[in-house]
Amino acid sequence: MEPIILSSTNSTPEIRFALDGNLLIKGRSLPEDTAKFYDPIQNWIKNCAFDNVCITICLDYMNSSSSQQITKFLQLARENSKIKNCCVKWYYEEGDEDNLDFGKEVMHLTDLPFEFFETAEFIE
Repeated sequence: MEPIILSSTNSTPEIRFALDGNLLIKGRSLPEDTAKFYDPIQNWIKNCAFDNVCITICLDYMNSSSSQQITKFLQLARENSKIKNCCVKWYYEEGDEDNLDFGKEVMHLTDLPFEFFETAEFIE
């Protein structure tokens, strides 16, 4: 298994999936073909074998099809029996209640432990 490192564009988020189990999705997610963009990411999480996975999601904007892909990605993380412990760190911009509400909805759908961080600036 190789790490996935993708730079952000105007329509796609930065992706940093390291082999130590630290995964980052950061930026804006509104690719034209979300399934095509997220398919390798879905396959990676479905096949990884780490005792501990920490998924950091730091999206300042995502379209509805991206939100479906993020939800699916987190469901795949939960269903992967080779992952022993999985946590999600969900960052949202100060005052962005919609993003916070979506994160809480995904937390309930996936039954993964989430930590929520309201921030004026996103992490580097």
